[in-house]
Amino acid sequence: MRSARHFSVASVWFLTLVSLYASCACGQRAPGTPEAHRPATAALRGPMNWTAEQDHQNMIEQLGIRALRPGPSGDENAPNHANYDESKANPFPNLPDVLTLKNGTKVTTAEMWWNRRRPEIVEDFEREMYGRIPENVPRVTWAVSSISAAASGSHQVIEKQLTGHVDNSSYPLLSVDIQMTVVTPANAPAPVPVMMMFKRGGAASQPAGPGAAAGGPPSRTVGVMHTWMRRAFRRTTASG
Repeated sequence: MRSARHFSVASVWFLTLVSLYASCACGQRAPGTPEAHRPATAALRGPMNWTAEQDHQNMIEQLGIRALRPGPSGDENAPNHANYDESKANPFPNLPDVLTLKNGTKVTTAEMWWNRRRPEIVEDFEREMYGRIPENVPRVTWAVSSISAAASGSHQVIEKQLTGHVDNSSYPLLSVDIQMTVVTPANAPAPVPVMMMFKRGGAASQPAGPGAAAGGPPSRTVGVMHTWMRRAFRRTTASG
């Protein structure tokens, strides 16, 4: 029961994170570069053909990072050696309650969630995990390029292919398009978790079982997606 409870809490945190960043990604509208301040293409310096090491060095210089924190050592006798003992691992950490403010107050209204608890969670993820979004981040315009029926395991789903075009008015020599796949259950009777994959190829629609296409078993990502789809169906069936 303890592991099941912790898994449930972890699931809530996962869905909360998806909801938070999905709404940020869809609702964010950074201002484009004013026409008067757009640089002339002829005056721009061409893109640099750097190696991965050169690009990494340039990035840490821009960020002002003088030293990188070392990772775990492969030497078991070192003070910071990597842990390979599963008994010392904690796969189900004691995550804080999603609906409790940091001061211990329970969230009891939608207003408390939007105005107090949600900002706390966003701040934690920005500070500790993903970093902060720059104020002048280019605007991304999303468009649906295709919609198709597919299958995730034994369940029918709707798969949408989207293309996000990044505003390149500040540097017209570089064009950036983001490919994303959004998968939802077909005919879902209630809102469901959204799975967003930043690539093309329709991982969720790969067939399973005896009729699977040649090329080996589905990847771990596909298996994880199938698991989440099954949970989404169970939730919508129970609520419907």
